[in-house]
Amino acid sequence: MNPRARSAAVAVLVWVAVIAVGSSLVWLVVSRAGAGLAEQGPTAATALAPSEVTATPDGRPTRTATARPGSAGSTSGTAPAAPSDSAPAAVAQQRTWTGPAGVVTVECRGGAIALVGAYPSADGYVVEVKDRGPDRVEVEFEGRSEQEGAETRVRAECGAGGPALEVDQERD
Repeated sequence: MNPRARSAAVAVLVWVAVIAVGSSLVWLVVSRAGAGLAEQGPTAATALAPSEVTATPDGRPTRTATARPGSAGSTSGTAPAAPSDSAPAAVAQQRTWTGPAGVVTVECRGGAIALVGAYPSADGYVVEVKDRGPDRVEVEFEGRSEQEGAETRVRAECGAGGPALEVDQERD
């Protein structure tokens, strides 16, 4: 084997080894992260996709609630689809507001409210979390670039029917 062919063969073997080691490390990290999410239950997964909640933390199916008329943006929430055989300590109820400024998802468990996630839209808004709970949640979206001067404030508290959202939008 000539030296050129030998160095090409060594380069290919090194490349294959690097790819194999890198792929193994990525697989290990992803599988450990997935195991961590599975141990935490569905509530952890809802932080990644708040509008796709399909089960309560104890695994019971849910249905989507409709938005309150007159609110800026839209809201959705979850409620148990069927009564439970055993009484859980507190059933979590989520509600999501979606508007031009972004998305806010909150969750009531018992009388305590918690912020699940707040994400600005890609249209030039930034998000600032003012209060994460347990008495109330308050999130502000502030416009940048083309949205300069636009401000949206989302407040939430636990009510008798789950999270109650209040939205204020201002434009300078």
